[in-house]
Amino acid sequence: MQSRIYQKEEIKMTSKLYVIGNGFDLAHKIPSTFNPDFKNIALKYESGYQCFWDLYQTENEDIWSDFENLLGRPDFNVLEDIFEGYAPDYSSDRESDRDDIINQVSINGNLKEAVSEFASKADAYLENVNRMESFEKLLDASGYYISFNYTHTLENVYNIPKKQVLHIHGEVGKNNLELGFPEGDFKPEKYKYDVRQKGKGPYAIFDIDDYVNQIEDYYIATAYRELIKKCKTFSKPINVDLLIDFLDKNHVEVETIIVYGHSCAIDFDYFIFLNKKFPNANWDFYVRGEKQERDVQKLIDKERIMNSYIYPVETMK
Repeated sequence: MQSRIYQKEEIKMTSKLYVIGNGFDLAHKIPSTFNPDFKNIALKYESGYQCFWDLYQTENEDIWSDFENLLGRPDFNVLEDIFEGYAPDYSSDRESDRDDIINQVSINGNLKEAVSEFASKADAYLENVNRMESFEKLLDASGYYISFNYTHTLENVYNIPKKQVLHIHGEVGKNNLELGFPEGDFKPEKYKYDVRQKGKGPYAIFDIDDYVNQIEDYYIATAYRELIKKCKTFSKPINVDLLIDFLDKNHVEVETIIVYGHSCAIDFDYFIFLNKKFPNANWDFYVRGEKQERDVQKLIDKERIMNSYIYPVETMK
């Protein structure tokens, strides 16, 4: 299937640049899904609510981009479920009966620890992975790779030299793994306060910070503030400077950009940069399913990516 094409004068360049996402690892049967692979591991690091991440409702529970985007759009009407049953007890002599509501924040939503174990297990699985003929044809040993994966599938399975691979969100073994919404893009849903507290409304609508500021109880207000603070940490930096350094250091000139396994529903800054830096490059997008095809087409149209083509992954041989 071919996308809409914006004609531009073709300029001869020298290298292929690959953008690799989680779909590449999934094609090799690596356990790197959001659900169940990540969520099963995340459960081990949750001592409070059954699974904190269940409170983030994704459109498709197996797509990482949905989850990452929602981390920046938390609904505290839902996340406050972790406080249920922990209202401060002022009749007790024990301080723990009052501040236990605050402690719920520290025992829920431990993202960094869960991601670290998840990535390590996925990378360890590589010893069971064999090369696939379709990827042997697609991948160029002399090309350069921007990998959004933590694993070393390119290096260990296909012998791509490490110097030709940039793990833009970190890699196993380097304590630099990043996951979350783009830094600075934290926009919580409006908080709906049930005025009569009977579950039937009427509702007062607040920005979450404004709602918390009018809570008089110290322990409850502190718990909400700590939860908001924690949710803000579920972000990742936009590492365009790392990408610039990688391309400049290797003197990369690009004829074709090949995108495989990336949803194209997040990480837009990198695509915008590449389109501006290599305006004459041909883009080949490999997609799986209608949702990914729509997201890719939206990216192509919005950023006016020239000479772009969309191929179903089934066409790979």
